[in-house]
Amino acid sequence: MRTASDWHELLQIEPQFLALEKQIARREITDYRQIPTGAFALHGWDLLSEERQFAMTLPFLRQQVARAKASMRDIYGASLAAIDPAALIDEDAWHRVPVLMKDDAPEFGIKGFRQVANDRPTVMKPTDLKHSSIPFGSGGSMGKYTSTFVTLLDREREIHGFGRSMKYFGVTQGDAALYTYNTTHKGGQWIQESLMALGADTVVRRSDEGPERVLQNMVDYKVNVLVTVQQPYEAMQNQAKAAGVNLHSLIETSLENPEKYAGVLVPDENGRKQVEFIFLGGFEIVPYAQQLAKDYLNDTPIATCLGSSEAIPQACSVNPRLAPSGDCHLNNLHLLQGPHFVEIVKQSGDAWVPVAKGEEGLLVYTSWARDGTLWIRYAPGDVATKMLDDGECSCGIQSPVITNVHRKDAAERGALLVNGCAAG
Repeated sequence: MRTASDWHELLQIEPQFLALEKQIARREITDYRQIPTGAFALHGWDLLSEERQFAMTLPFLRQQVARAKASMRDIYGASLAAIDPAALIDEDAWHRVPVLMKDDAPEFGIKGFRQVANDRPTVMKPTDLKHSSIPFGSGGSMGKYTSTFVTLLDREREIHGFGRSMKYFGVTQGDAALYTYNTTHKGGQWIQESLMALGADTVVRRSDEGPERVLQNMVDYKVNVLVTVQQPYEAMQNQAKAAGVNLHSLIETSLENPEKYAGVLVPDENGRKQVEFIFLGGFEIVPYAQQLAKDYLNDTPIATCLGSSEAIPQACSVNPRLAPSGDCHLNNLHLLQGPHFVEIVKQSGDAWVPVAKGEEGLLVYTSWARDGTLWIRYAPGDVATKMLDDGECSCGIQSPVITNVHRKDAAERGALLVNGCAAG
């Protein structure tokens, strides 16, 4: 694991990133496909001011708006009809690009696309897409899937982007990670590959392996990083989920078998433990999971990364042992830009503008470096509060910090706790 003394290494803009920024500014790169997929592993994306970040991204935002108008007409034909991509020359113009929502939102004058996407799933695949792709279902926690198509290159871009968050968790070459995620889920696949890309050995839980077998694998493979789900208390009513492997069941099994597993996840009588860090999936680290870590794990550091089938990564917290002075722990998340452009916005007249510090707004994102399904200022239903402006977090990462990410619809939040990634 990376240590606090190594943290400064992640706070330097790489020379190759600065070279990329210059190439874009000189218009030597005008198409997102000219950017190497590995460039999204560079920490420069998280170390720029918002002004520089937007200037670097704007050419590709224009490119994708043009593509969306031409190749996803069933989704964007009406909403982007009045938008001229060539006129998107600054932030004010960008703020007038409409927000996209899955369901009708009469209060905003927005018509949703869920029905057409459910009736004809392939409308989510751009007609100009020449490469093979795979659709991942999103919105499944609510029992209503829509598809996001991604190509192999899209996968590489997101895996490298997600790898940046893994570095902020402290994962490095030589670590051994075990994850209990559903390997058919996009997030589970991307986690596995981002860990391997960092040089960490990765142990995958088989679907027939219960908590005791997982703990034994942790012993056998000398696992020091655990990637699992939380099993929020509310989710225990769902037996299909509760039967799985999660933080709750792993702690419970450890306590029931101290002669075998003391000192692996749960500390032994001398306070020693093998697991140094825990990544918890889900849209928030719920209080129950935080209490488990405090009561049984001697506060093993935990963090999370916000993402979805539509866009990975969006934001992440930081391992508190690496940057103890930072404000970006647990559910306080740094925005992660690239390969998506993530915003927290509110409606202001005919525009959707950034919220001020302390304000709550809609979380929206734009897939500016993607071949497959194009999301243009898509609002999946999450809201967040802007906690810190760019450059204000004392950890040294420059991007803004958001907090209190949750579903705008309270009923959807409850359903996610029972059926979503946090549950199992």
